Amino acid sequence: MKNIISLCVLSIFCYSFFTMYDHKSIEQKWQKLWAERRSYEVVEEDEIPRKNRRYVLDMFPYPSAAGLHVGHPEGYTATDIYSRYLRMRGYHVLHPMGWDSFGLPAENYAIKEGVHPRESTWKNIETFRRQIQDIGFSYDWSREINTASPEYYRWTQWFFLFFYKRNLAYRKKAPVNWCVSCQTVLAREQVVQGRCERCKSEVIQKELEQWFFKITEYADRLLQGLDTIDWPESIKLMQRNWIGKSEGVNITYTIDGTDKTVTVFTTRPDTNFGATFITVAPDSSFVKECFTLFPEQANVAKYVESALRKTELERMAEGRVKTGVFTGWYAINQLNGKRMPVYISDFVFSTVGTGAVVGVPGHDLRDFEFAQTLNLEIIRVVVGEDGDISSITRAEQVQEEKGVMINSGFLDGLEINRAKDQITKYIEENGWGKRVTNYKLRDWLISRQRYWGAPIPIIYCDSCGEAPVPEESLPVLLKKFSQSVMPKVRQSIPTRVRHARHICMFFVVPVPLYRSEKYKRVCIKEENGVLVAG
Repeated sequence: MKNIISLCVLSIFCYSFFTMYDHKSIEQKWQKLWAERRSYEVVEEDEIPRKNRRYVLDMFPYPSAAGLHVGHPEGYTATDIYSRYLRMRGYHVLHPMGWDSFGLPAENYAIKEGVHPRESTWKNIETFRRQIQDIGFSYDWSREINTASPEYYRWTQWFFLFFYKRNLAYRKKAPVNWCVSCQTVLAREQVVQGRCERCKSEVIQKELEQWFFKITEYADRLLQGLDTIDWPESIKLMQRNWIGKSEGVNITYTIDGTDKTVTVFTTRPDTNFGATFITVAPDSSFVKECFTLFPEQANVAKYVESALRKTELERMAEGRVKTGVFTGWYAINQLNGKRMPVYISDFVFSTVGTGAVVGVPGHDLRDFEFAQTLNLEIIRVVVGEDGDISSITRAEQVQEEKGVMINSGFLDGLEINRAKDQITKYIEENGWGKRVTNYKLRDWLISRQRYWGAPIPIIYCDSCGEAPVPEESLPVLLKKFSQSVMPKVRQSIPTRVRHARHICMFFVVPVPLYRSEKYKRVCIKEENGVLVAG
């Protein structure tokens, strides 16, 4: 009974409190006062010590919808609490807000609504700003930025040129995830079960000329930097695995009966006496160069076509059955003269190592699964701590990390790390290979084939080739299209232009800028004293 009475009293109190508390007028009063006093604006003053300054940055939202969703204030509430806490501790806190307003989400939304991206994006920004201000977050609105404004993306272009002039931005052909409907490259994370996460259309693999940032140049510095930051060890481990530094050997094998060779990368040269096959990536340079020479060319063609329809995530999926096709060729293992069949398999990637691996199914789980599927020979060359020397027929018998060498000629009896050193020296002395360091980390593909983004500040000339736009001519403005033309923009752009139209980041860059009579189109022209991408 007491509990019921208490509950009734609490209900009456809550009802009275919330009916009397006029939150709208009270919050508007304080928000108006904060705005008039510029309570959250931060001025850079030399007398404020650096130790008393803090920078709290949210991930800027995409204004690609009619308003905020619940996830926006959820994250912003946490950073706002922290910013207010720091201010109460006496810190000067810079807490800005802005809009990641270029890119695929905003353009797709505009096409869906039948309007120009500029119109829908600016309208959405107004709504987002009003909703965020109504919530009362303590942002410094004097620092507001919009990545789709020329005042901002001139610096996107400036950074691109900064990298380009230092050989850190470059173009090359690369296999990409291509959405047939959106007509653009997709990141791995934008592909779900082989389909575009936004339009649900089929995603295929396609080779296109793309722009990259050379982040691999900094792989070792990134690794070293992890030792200097106060992050959880689990996150550091994820970063180390993402960078994926591995030291090994590139070994070159001759193809029996031909003048061709195939080079593989391996971190376990010590197990090479147990090698029974070679697998190469379906999109590797080896396959492209030797395709017409394969004895099993017809079967290879069918397999490669099927493999290239799959995304990298599909090919990397845990537990999927390994598949492959025999090329009809055999490579010769120089250590023992053994003929090893050369297969093509989609579990090998052209962007990792050399795009080819030597199969040692007794001591690598993926190789074991491949050998089991295709009924290939499995040879034991390492005895583990359990002393098992029987034939390897089960996955749990695959010894990958510790043990002593057997069935390996002059390596027999050596612990695997000592054997690795000796076989590496032996391979190098005989001219069969050399030590190399590889990384899983890849250069950053930054270009996309869409309209709504900051133009790449590069001129293409049929006579002179690539030429950077002078810095004093920035920004190169995005070409304006009418609303009626906008949905057809993708189809109207020449194929060469679609190869890399914008940078996908706060560097978001469309349209490589062409100056070519061949296309009867000047893609950078002067309008009212400024350069415009046409």
